[in-house]
Amino acid sequence: MSSQSPRPPRRRIAGERRPPRPEGDVRPEPTTPVSLDKEPSGPREESRTPPGPPAEPPPAPPSGAPGAGRGPGWPLVAALGVLALVLVVAAGVLGLFTWSWSDVRSQDAADEASRAAPAAAERASTAILSYRYTSLDADEKAAERYMTPAYAKKYADTFTRLVKPNAAKLRAKVEAEVKASGVTHADADRVSVLLYVNQTTTSTANSGEPQVALNRVQLSMVKRGGTWLVDDVTSY
Repeated sequence: MSSQSPRPPRRRIAGERRPPRPEGDVRPEPTTPVSLDKEPSGPREESRTPPGPPAEPPPAPPSGAPGAGRGPGWPLVAALGVLALVLVVAAGVLGLFTWSWSDVRSQDAADEASRAAPAAAERASTAILSYRYTSLDADEKAAERYMTPAYAKKYADTFTRLVKPNAAKLRAKVEAEVKASGVTHADADRVSVLLYVNQTTTSTANSGEPQVALNRVQLSMVKRGGTWLVDDVTSY
């Protein structure tokens, strides 16, 4: 069978219409050729989008918005302020009351001491500043009853060294009389009492004629076991 070369298509003349396509002649749409080649081996690069700027936080609601930045209401703040003021005032009043009560009690005790100590000082000074050469030992013992043990020891030493020898030699008799007294300082358990005392002395030194001496003495009185005793004597 002889092979025949295909006939070349006839060229159309200018202005000639294309003959109508017979029915059923449908040309397929051109398709994109599919490559049967395998995908290249190796890791597949992924497209990466560069990171953008960090997201900004959402804007805060305006101050006038309901519930935005709302702290405790002014009634609560006012109530807390009033409570703090009440606590401060109460603490001050309590401290003042405690201090005042303690001060009143101390002052009352000092006032009581000021009333009791002078009378005890007057009795003590009369015994301490009086003696007779005929009864020196008894006079010494009588005076020591008004003294604290510490001052009684000092008094006994002075009385033994100075009073006894001279009183016996001069046949002296001394009488003390308190003319006035007053408190110079007072605490609850210690009071200083200033006394004005007249001492009348009769002895052979003045030919038996009484001699009156005006003396001022201060007695330091302390309270021991509910009794006021002489703890020191200072003469002026």
